[in-house]
Amino acid sequence: MGATEAITISRWPAPSAEGMPGSGIAILVNANAKRGGRRVAVQIARRLGGATVRLTKTPGEIDAWLQMLPKPRAILAAGGDGTAVALLNALLRGMLDIGAFPTVGVLPLGTGNGWANALGAPKLHTCLDLLARAPPTLPTRRSGLVEVEGMLAHFAGAGWDAMILDDYKRQLDAIKGPGRHLSKSVYGYLSAALLRTAPKVAVVGNPRVVIENLGDEVFAVAPDGKLQRLSGPLRGAILFSGHAGIASVGACPEFGYGFRAFPFAERLPGFINVRAYEGGPFAALASVVPLWRGAHPVAGMHDWLARHVRMTFSCPVPLQIGGDAHGWRRVVDFRAAKKCVQMLDWRRLRCL
Repeated sequence: MGATEAITISRWPAPSAEGMPGSGIAILVNANAKRGGRRVAVQIARRLGGATVRLTKTPGEIDAWLQMLPKPRAILAAGGDGTAVALLNALLRGMLDIGAFPTVGVLPLGTGNGWANALGAPKLHTCLDLLARAPPTLPTRRSGLVEVEGMLAHFAGAGWDAMILDDYKRQLDAIKGPGRHLSKSVYGYLSAALLRTAPKVAVVGNPRVVIENLGDEVFAVAPDGKLQRLSGPLRGAILFSGHAGIASVGACPEFGYGFRAFPFAERLPGFINVRAYEGGPFAALASVVPLWRGAHPVAGMHDWLARHVRMTFSCPVPLQIGGDAHGWRRVVDFRAAKKCVQMLDWRRLRCL
């Protein structure tokens, strides 16, 4: 099998595809996803006759595939959050002069599947059944995006979230045999946080971070959940200054595994949920249930809705964008992206 493999035709609509259930749908399958690979790509192609299904391993392969496609009815990423983010940024690179994304969807094949869960995606076989009988116009919902260092994603951050993701992936790499399947679950994620990340943080402590507002409007989330518009000079205003283990932003409520890491992400269009948590790792573990559910308030957690913030750390910290590691930084700018994307709404599709 070559590095990039076409499971079905690469161009459509072809005469034979007219009226078929997958006509006008292009699907990118991540060969590196938890449940990706040729077998899954063939399964998708057989269930959605007329669709274009492409198995890829690298961003360059995605770019090359997209250049061959006419404007689709929808493009779906079959993988996890990283696959969806890779597709979105490949579309951005190839469509700078168009101004709007096509309808994008996510088929859950990854580990955490945060974006797919937030959009109500069921199991893969149910997704395929829904698409096979879907109307020509697919139901969508608007999804805001975070812009970080020229990339678009649904969440990003520095601190524990990036550290846990890194430790989780290292743990996966170290485990072989039957135990690896269990490690690719919420239990593996929690064990990485408890056994790897928490002890390291307990030794070195949380870095100090200054969160500076650089937008023209910002809201603080009050203890009762109400939004409080901040007044006075806003550009350059310091929203937070102190030690924090979590300093993250999100345009999507879910981080993965049902973890509502950004419960206010969809409260105001055009804004991102900025969060800082100043508690220690063991305080976080003691509050893991309310944190997981996105409860508010939680002691030590601070929330804002902002358009543009800059985070400056006292030492280099790991950065994650859309769940993928991107090295270490001391200063990071996070923006609410000017572009949004219409995402396939699985909940509405199930009701049709």
